[in-house]
Amino acid sequence: MFLQLSVQETKQVYATQETFLVKKGSGVMVTCTKTNVKQYEEFDVTCTYTNTTSTKLTRSYFYLEGPGIRRSKKLYCGTVQPDSTIERTLTLSAYRVGERVLFVKFCNSKIPNAIEKVNIHVEEAEPTEVI
Repeated sequence: MFLQLSVQETKQVYATQETFLVKKGSGVMVTCTKTNVKQYEEFDVTCTYTNTTSTKLTRSYFYLEGPGIRRSKKLYCGTVQPDSTIERTLTLSAYRVGERVLFVKFCNSKIPNAIEKVNIHVEEAEPTEVI
C-alpha cells in the first residue's frame, strides 16, 4: 500500500509504502487419531473442508506433505458443492523421530492457499516393536 499525506498549512508532504498480509481462515481442518506416536506406528489423519462460498469448487484435492511421509499424498475430492463439507481419511506411519509437522493443503480451481498444519511427536520405537 502506498500512502501520501500533505499538510495544508505548511505544505509538507509525507509518503510511505507499507506491505501487509491479511490472514483469513483457511476452512481446512485436520485431526489425527494420535499426536504422540511411536516410530513406525500407524495413525489416521482426517482432513475436512467446508465450502462456505456460493461457488462450486472443481478439481479439488487434499495435498499432504511432511517428514515421515515418504511421498507426498493427494486425496482427490472432485467437485465440492456450495455450503457442503467433504472429509477424507488417510492412514500414515511416522518414520523419523522427534517433533514433526504435517502440512495439509486444500487445492482446487478457485481458492488458493487453504493450508493447515498438525504437530506430531514421534518417539523412538523399542527394538522389539520394530517389524
